[in-house]
Amino acid sequence: MQKDYKNSAATQIVDLVYEATNNKGKTENFITKFSKIYTPIVIILAIIIAVCMPLILKQEFKTWILRSLVFLVATCPCSIVISVPLAFFSCIGKVSKKGMIIKGSKHIENLSKAKYVAFDKTGTITTGKMQIDELNLVGDIQEEALEYMYVLEKNSNHPISTAIKQKVESEGLKSETIVNEYEEIAGYGVKGKIKGKEVLFGNSKLLEKSNIKEQINKNASYLIVDGKVEANVTFKEEIRESSFGISEKLNKVGIAETIILTGDNEESAKKIANRVGINKIFAGLLPKQKLEEVSKLKENGKVIFIGDGINDSPVLAESDFGIAMGDASEIAESSADALLISNNIGNLPNIIKIAKKSMRIIKFNIAFSLIVKAIVLTLGVIRYSTNMVSNSSRYRSKFINSSK
Repeated sequence: MQKDYKNSAATQIVDLVYEATNNKGKTENFITKFSKIYTPIVIILAIIIAVCMPLILKQEFKTWILRSLVFLVATCPCSIVISVPLAFFSCIGKVSKKGMIIKGSKHIENLSKAKYVAFDKTGTITTGKMQIDELNLVGDIQEEALEYMYVLEKNSNHPISTAIKQKVESEGLKSETIVNEYEEIAGYGVKGKIKGKEVLFGNSKLLEKSNIKEQINKNASYLIVDGKVEANVTFKEEIRESSFGISEKLNKVGIAETIILTGDNEESAKKIANRVGINKIFAGLLPKQKLEEVSKLKENGKVIFIGDGINDSPVLAESDFGIAMGDASEIAESSADALLISNNIGNLPNIIKIAKKSMRIIKFNIAFSLIVKAIVLTLGVIRYSTNMVSNSSRYRSKFINSSK
């Protein structure tokens, strides 16, 4: 099974690399189209200079052939045509070392111009794993309360179940007690019979469903034994280490604002946002509402969105630069412009910096090439280039003669 997973991951990387080499940016496409038109025109002009000009001006062919050669060398588009794609591929390579694969050079331009970065919360800012925050034992079976929770939840993969199992196993309180009449109550929790007692464990809705009058904390889960509340537990999400201080780091590389867009409740979102230093949040959003918020941001500048779930797929596609986490759903990966295989969002500021530097180099290369061509062509017009070519030919002849 492990081998199959590795093969699948390798295939995915190969597909992404193939996609990256075929998705060219606007600048690269322009240069490619430009060279296809530019090169034939230059060759035709060089022939005109070499053949027509001496006939029109009644001068020696040798002089105008030399000028034609200078013209050809000076106008050769190689410096632009080679340097631009090379700079883009160099950027993709450097970014991959930071744990991100970009699906083509066309996305680098959007990344370099980004003004806003929007994050999903669960699975992006956080790991998607839960931890027990507070455990309040309020009944008569305090020593058995955690055991009952563990026994009910040990066969589930729900994040809350994982948090309880982690707590119990870390304290060495594992139990082999058998649960009878086990049942999952969709949207509420689980129930079963343990040691002859009816035990339920679930959210605040479970209290209402069981007709139990209790002061309700909507963020807590409750353990109910034979119709009586014995404990309540609150959970907190595990935050990725790389999430701390991410807003400040992004501001330093030119990002105007960082935002959290989440479907979770506002209280939970605020806690996470405060801990990682992000000031702006939009909570309780449906996928369509996330899409609307990103569309509003796009009116004022380029937007990067980072997410991992199926619900994030439309937003990843709508944003100017969508990033899927390494463990994202398949549809999220296919909708995104890049895959953060390292899951380290702390590398994002450096990745943006690399993209900006690459675009500066590309613009410099184009400007530098055009300036040099203009200088050489000007010198050619006033005959300095021809003299340089003639002098170099004489020096070469002298060298050959002396060697004989």
